[in-house]
Amino acid sequence: MKKSPADNDPNATTDSERAEISSLIRLMDDRDAFVRERVQDRLVELGAEALPFLETARSEENVTLRAEIAEVMRRIEPRLIAVEFQALAEVPEGEDVDLEQGVCLIMRYGHPEADPAHVEEMLDRLASELASRIRTKDEGAERVRKLTEFLFQEKGYHGNKSDYFSPENSYFDTVLTGQTGIPITLSVLCILVGQRLDLPVAGVGLPGHFVVRCETTKEPIFFDPFNDGRVITAKDCEEMVKGFGIQFESSFLLPVTSREILIRMLHNLIMIFNRTNDTEKAEQLTEYSRILMQRK
Repeated sequence: MKKSPADNDPNATTDSERAEISSLIRLMDDRDAFVRERVQDRLVELGAEALPFLETARSEENVTLRAEIAEVMRRIEPRLIAVEFQALAEVPEGEDVDLEQGVCLIMRYGHPEADPAHVEEMLDRLASELASRIRTKDEGAERVRKLTEFLFQEKGYHGNKSDYFSPENSYFDTVLTGQTGIPITLSVLCILVGQRLDLPVAGVGLPGHFVVRCETTKEPIFFDPFNDGRVITAKDCEEMVKGFGIQFESSFLLPVTSREILIRMLHNLIMIFNRTNDTEKAEQLTEYSRILMQRK
């Protein structure tokens, strides 16, 4: 779950690269704006190799230079995430991608300082607390009840109905600590907690609204994390889809893959940033989506 490219290890670079990076950092406060721009571009091009040196310089240099360094690091991070999305997408035929890792990559795009290990710890704690309440003999309906009551009543997770289109609803650190999100991120919360307890839960990507299904010995149980985990029927799902003006298909009720969940999360963010004319972010997230879709 930690950042991966070479673990940002300065020992992974050659002597010539270290010398070049050190020289470039010294030139970052050059009087010539053209030189500063070229220096920044080259450091961004070096990417992961430059990061540990930039981090060291940021803690030692003057305030003005720290701001320049922070900007270079901001430009490098999305490139590193693209590399990690490529690694994430490379799974053997018939296998799915790691949902938690992908969610944390999206989180790191929005919040570069966020720590995936902290997300893992919070999910582990939630699952550990819930584990003692779920018994082996519990039927599917009882397991769903305990999961939803724990997360949405006791822990207070809820749908962000007042600021639905905030990108923060898609970044998992904010969802966990702020206890609010949109249908897909609250569904992911249920899935990731449920997976830790071997609960047979999966996402259902209804057009316009994301829900969760739990497999049982009889019919699957559907529930709506955005609306406090309310249990809904297949007919409710059909009416919901028709309410969006879409012709219902029975395939809408089938579980979706982790890859499909991540693509949908990215498309939600792309839509948000297109609405706010933030084309740089929309284009970068579109690149991540393409990486995942190419390996679909």
